[in-house]
Amino acid sequence: MSHKDSKSNTKLEQGKQLASKLYNYKIQELETLDESKKETFLRKFPLLSKTEFNDVLQQAIEVKKYEKERIGWQAIPHDIAVLVMIIITSLINLKTGIVVGISTLLMLGSIFLFYFNRKLYRYLSILVWLTYPAYALFAYMLYLRGFKTIWIVIIVFLTWGGSFLIGALIRISISFFKEAREKAAIDADKLKKKYKKRNDKL
Repeated sequence: MSHKDSKSNTKLEQGKQLASKLYNYKIQELETLDESKKETFLRKFPLLSKTEFNDVLQQAIEVKKYEKERIGWQAIPHDIAVLVMIIITSLINLKTGIVVGISTLLMLGSIFLFYFNRKLYRYLSILVWLTYPAYALFAYMLYLRGFKTIWIVIIVFLTWGGSFLIGALIRISISFFKEAREKAAIDADKLKKKYKKRNDKL
């Protein structure tokens, strides 16, 4: 290996180490990183130029933003389902609202695991701020319909906790399904190769 190649590999390794260290910071901390902190990093990784450091910094910010959006994306079905349940409850009754809400959560929870749209997320993420007043409205609506305070608290708590629990169970079950399907595809591919080798010998 030439000296040039060795230096290039060392530089690449320093870039990876820098990215790993930057990843431990919060997004806000990365976006407001002051010059003195940048200089400290540049002294630790002397093979990287200021431009290269800024490139790695921007990549770290982008990766963390993407991960945050993916996590937030999985909460969208919960927010929509809660709002749908409350709307249906106000228009019809609590039983129908629960059935429609759970159905909405099951359907959207499955779709949102396989589909992700960053632009759409930026609009749908507003829904999380609507669920809080919606819960308060839901409680008031139950009060007007004659529910006792203890039952209102229980129903609102079960709606909040139950919707998150169902969402988590959907993600776990679909993850198992995906893993099983991928394993089956790998096993089928191995079996094909095995039979191909056997046929080739014949």
